[in-house]
Amino acid sequence: MGARTLGLNRGTWLLALPVLFVLIFFYFPLAAIFSGSLSFGTIFQVLSDPYYRHIIRFTFLQAGLSTVFALLLGLPGAYILSHFRFPGKNIVKGIATVPFVLPSILVVLGFVLFFGNSGILNRGLMALTGRDEPVLRVLYSLWAIILAHGFYNFPISMRIVAAAWEKISRTEIDAASTLGAGRGRVFRTVILPQLLPGMAASSALVFLFCFMSFAVILVLGGGPEFSTLEVEVYRLARFSLDLEKAGVLAFLGSVCSLLVLYGYSRLQHALPSGRVIESHMQMKSLRQGLRGKQGFLLSLYVIIICLLILSPLAAVAVRSFQFRPGWAGSASFSLKWYRELFQTGSGYGRTVTRALVNTLLFGSVTACISVVLGSITAFLLRREKRPGNRLVETFMILPMGVSPVILGLGYLKVLGSLPAGIRGSWIVIVFAHSIVAVPFVIRSVSAVIRESHELCAEAAGTLGASPLRVFTSIHLPLLKPGILAGAAFAFALSAGEMNATIILSSEQTITIPIAMYRLISSYNYYGACALGVLLMLLCLLAFITIEKLGNGAE
Repeated sequence: MGARTLGLNRGTWLLALPVLFVLIFFYFPLAAIFSGSLSFGTIFQVLSDPYYRHIIRFTFLQAGLSTVFALLLGLPGAYILSHFRFPGKNIVKGIATVPFVLPSILVVLGFVLFFGNSGILNRGLMALTGRDEPVLRVLYSLWAIILAHGFYNFPISMRIVAAAWEKISRTEIDAASTLGAGRGRVFRTVILPQLLPGMAASSALVFLFCFMSFAVILVLGGGPEFSTLEVEVYRLARFSLDLEKAGVLAFLGSVCSLLVLYGYSRLQHALPSGRVIESHMQMKSLRQGLRGKQGFLLSLYVIIICLLILSPLAAVAVRSFQFRPGWAGSASFSLKWYRELFQTGSGYGRTVTRALVNTLLFGSVTACISVVLGSITAFLLRREKRPGNRLVETFMILPMGVSPVILGLGYLKVLGSLPAGIRGSWIVIVFAHSIVAVPFVIRSVSAVIRESHELCAEAAGTLGASPLRVFTSIHLPLLKPGILAGAAFAFALSAGEMNATIILSSEQTITIPIAMYRLISSYNYYGACALGVLLMLLCLLAFITIEKLGNGAE
């Protein structure tokens, strides 16, 4: 009993390390925003202004419509994944996850190049119809935002709903059919009620991401008419230097997103947790499904998904190998932009080299910090039962519900009185990235912890193994898939993070996403594409690592 108590005390002190980190680098900056901005006069001034009321309404509108579109886009994929077995099924799952792994600025660039007024899709339609003007005018509109959000987030709906669909008992469906229920009634009375928790949970998560979206709105919105809370906080803090109004909007956005996160957490606990046993009775061959009207609809869905996922990314890759001498010239194959990536003699080359080095440095350090803190949290909370574990886990997960833009604003307020060298230091950006990544690492590591692990550890301890040897020989190998997957995900998040970085970065701490945004803003799409391909390769490496090493972390 004494040894067990000693272990609990030691674990409590160790758990204080990640808790203190999140307290200092998340809750303290957040408190700094609200303590200096939440005066009644400022709140009334913001809420009584028609412009800010429009921004609040539009933030909810675009998030709601984007969520519905992502859910509708993901449901057919969920049906395919849960009802059919076919070669390459895991590859299909992986491809569908690509948009979620890729940085948002890269997704935005692909959409501009593919769906833009002079993009690949419009040029093809103009050639088919013989028209001299764009057939589809999508960019800089609400539809562009919804389309980009749907593409970016539909894998969430697809995978969560598919997981819920796979866990529906075939016996219940057969029993209802035996009692005379038709396919429609079976779906309404047996299948749909069991799918609703998964649909609701995925919708809450997608809504949260769309509500906190930044790069998509900043580039595809095109102006104040389609501005959201996140973008307006950035404009007020970075350009208007009105930190009071930015703080009020940040408070309103944080309250709404945290409520959605709380709802998602409750819905997640309502999801079925049984193990999926795939059998020939449950899963049909894909060839059996590709017949008649159903086959046509499934094929059409696959085409649409390929169009949404692969075409924008292919457009980025193709454009990176082109060069156009002036607006009137025709594009030709060229390696110009790749050659200039590492030509440190030019201003473009120096910026790119600095951005690449910073991205690799920030991503690596972020992965180290977040893996250590997230793994400690997940391991101790799952291994040692304490009355306050649920509260500590919530405390550590809450950063998921606050936008990095708002976190960056908090850092500005806290660091505003410090010397510029400290305010613009790279370690500040790394801490912001780590705050964003830690909750994902906690989830990744927690998913691989099983009750059987503790039984093995207790058996080893009974045989005389020291606590250190038990951890290195029992726990660490079992946790390895979750740790590696968390590290890869943390690196990918840091490499593509733009929201907090755009507020905190300077010329010395520029990253690849920020450099891409500057190139897009100056209409240098060719250079942005070459840089985007480089970023794509970095994220692809992290993505492959997640898929190969994180199979046990789902």
